Amino acid sequence: MRLLTPKQVNIVDQYIESLGLPVSHLMEQAGRSVFEIVHRYIQEIKGPKGVLFLCGIGNNGGDALVAARFLTEVPEVTPYVVVLGKPKDGSSLFQQQWKVVNTLKDTITIVTDEMMQSNGSLIPSHILRDVSIVVDGVFGTGFHGVLPEQIASIFEQCKEWRSNSETRKCIAIDIPSGVNGLTGNADISSFIADETITLLAPKVGMLFYPGREHVGHMSIGSIGYPFPHHALWKSDHNWTEIYWNNAESLHVDSRSPIAHKGTNGHVYIVGGSPGIYGAPILSAEGALRSGAGKVTILSGTNELDALRSLSRPEMMICSSDVEQLDGNSTVVIGPGGGRSNSDKKHLLQWMQSVTESHMVIDADGLMEVASHLSVLKQISCSLGKEERVAVLTPHLGEFSALTGKSIGELNKNLIGYASTFAKEHSVYVVLKGQPTIFATPFGRVYITTTGNPYMGTGGMGDVLAGVVGSMLNQEQDPTNAINVAIYAHSRAGDLALEDCGPGFTPTEVAQRIGRVLRTIDGYKPVLPL
Repeated sequence: MRLLTPKQVNIVDQYIESLGLPVSHLMEQAGRSVFEIVHRYIQEIKGPKGVLFLCGIGNNGGDALVAARFLTEVPEVTPYVVVLGKPKDGSSLFQQQWKVVNTLKDTITIVTDEMMQSNGSLIPSHILRDVSIVVDGVFGTGFHGVLPEQIASIFEQCKEWRSNSETRKCIAIDIPSGVNGLTGNADISSFIADETITLLAPKVGMLFYPGREHVGHMSIGSIGYPFPHHALWKSDHNWTEIYWNNAESLHVDSRSPIAHKGTNGHVYIVGGSPGIYGAPILSAEGALRSGAGKVTILSGTNELDALRSLSRPEMMICSSDVEQLDGNSTVVIGPGGGRSNSDKKHLLQWMQSVTESHMVIDADGLMEVASHLSVLKQISCSLGKEERVAVLTPHLGEFSALTGKSIGELNKNLIGYASTFAKEHSVYVVLKGQPTIFATPFGRVYITTTGNPYMGTGGMGDVLAGVVGSMLNQEQDPTNAINVAIYAHSRAGDLALEDCGPGFTPTEVAQRIGRVLRTIDGYKPVLPL
């Protein structure tokens, strides 16, 4: 599913307007989408039939006024309208709708400034007693910064009102007011919605915390025009295409009925050093559980006995001096690789020597890359000749080391930094977190929102690196392979939480990856004769 940034929302608006389609028509369609959701809630509510619309004086407020107008046609429903701002200063579209609403004073109750002032600039309590739904149409996707004091107080009032009854509902139009549409940053008093009707497509900031906590259930509202992909492309060839990675968007290639271990891919894991033997084993577990034909851990001679004692019988353990690799293979470099000078030198040598296999660089491998960024160009060039790819799987701290940017600076635009790094170095970047951001070298970014905070434990990233390595061997398209790996790993974490409760282990996540993969389109079970 496509996502939009606030800048892209403006480009879409300008494009549609350039077609000669009246923007007022789009507002009518948006308002109708809001009305349909509100009407659905009204039909289910047994309490008062009042609906309160909080309207800013921009186009978001205009959408709310249209929805209020449609509600006048529903028997027993009383729409209330509060305008937060001076209507004469509003957008032209808002003023058009405001003029119409003022002709419907017999059926729409307008909460006047005098009524608000008499209640300390808050919504009069007798009105709140008569409503079961509050609709936020105050700010749109362009909001950033701090909410005005009065609006913040009103949102706090709505939060308290909502908490006093489970039948009361709060609905936001396009994006909850107070949430930044790009970063997900949110004012502490941002509107908290039970449902957000986002218009045309979800906004990027709605998938990031803390904004995500304010969205509630998300539904897509129509504006009467399909998503104009070509308009965004024509406006700026360097713009970032952003997608929501979820089960509906994924596909796996059906495995041949005569497949064997040689065709199902060989994952090599280079790592393992004193005290951190578990990391490569967890990567191997992730690779096995996601369908790898063979898995081999390559480590130093002194580490082999320890690794053998901890590994599963399905895992091969060999000296990392082995140079001959299978053709259909991926090399995962770094899990438990160590940070001594000799360890780092060894990891770097592996990165420079692999030319005919996909490469996944993780953990200690990433820290070595951070000291030798120029090696990425060499890697991408040599792998590209054989149609192989390099994938980096950093968490935020490791990405800070790779970019030289502080975590605070990165958080201002995670998507931008991940995409720029991927394009500049011709690598695929999987920036782990909540959400996980996957950037390709070709300007596409995918956001995965599955997973949970109980996955924040040592070893989870090692499992993911193994899954990525395994899927690269099984899927023709590297982008799809990586998206499948990210989704399968994070969704398996959700299953582990359901099955085991908090405190589940990375191994328990790996054990559930197969359950996730069989739910993805393209999985074909073997049927008996």
